[in-house]
Amino acid sequence: MHHAGTFDAVFLAMFCVCFAIRAPLDIRNRKVRAVESREGIFEKFCLMLVFTGSTTLPFLYLFTPWFDFADYAVRPAIGGPGAALAVLGVFLFWKSHRDLGRHFSPTLEVKEAHHLVSEGIYSRIRHPMYTAVFLIATAQLLLIGNAVVGPAFLLAFSILYAARIEHEEDMMLEHFGQAYADYKARTKRLLPSIRQ
Repeated sequence: MHHAGTFDAVFLAMFCVCFAIRAPLDIRNRKVRAVESREGIFEKFCLMLVFTGSTTLPFLYLFTPWFDFADYAVRPAIGGPGAALAVLGVFLFWKSHRDLGRHFSPTLEVKEAHHLVSEGIYSRIRHPMYTAVFLIATAQLLLIGNAVVGPAFLLAFSILYAARIEHEEDMMLEHFGQAYADYKARTKRLLPSIRQ
């Protein structure tokens, strides 16, 4: 490994656990037919940016000298909170996937036999998966001591989120009607709702 710092190791562990959570669902859900998809060119471009920021750049940083010019030492005062966010983010990532089950899709689409999930973590937060990814991307920013690679995931995901969220909610509203309107009224997008 090119970089062998403690916080690099925490980042790598976070990455591996997230991959282990999502990969089986990705494989399984590809077999379920999409009844509606709104994945346009810009959406695909944003997803590519997210993959680059979350996977390609960190691996180039860890295993090549290409980004050495932007390296800096991560102090425990920064890396410690980064590790805490990593644990929280991974837990929420796992919980979101577990509660969503076969209804998960990484793109803007509605799957066959899709029903509105509003139980578990989804009873408290409307888009807990996005909250989890924001936590994980912020953890990367704090854990990776590199001015280019550290913020890359958070920047890329923020662009994807801003471009996608309104379209996603419109699609859910069209598909689930009043049930989604009611659900929307009693939950917040990214933070737990106090009202029940």
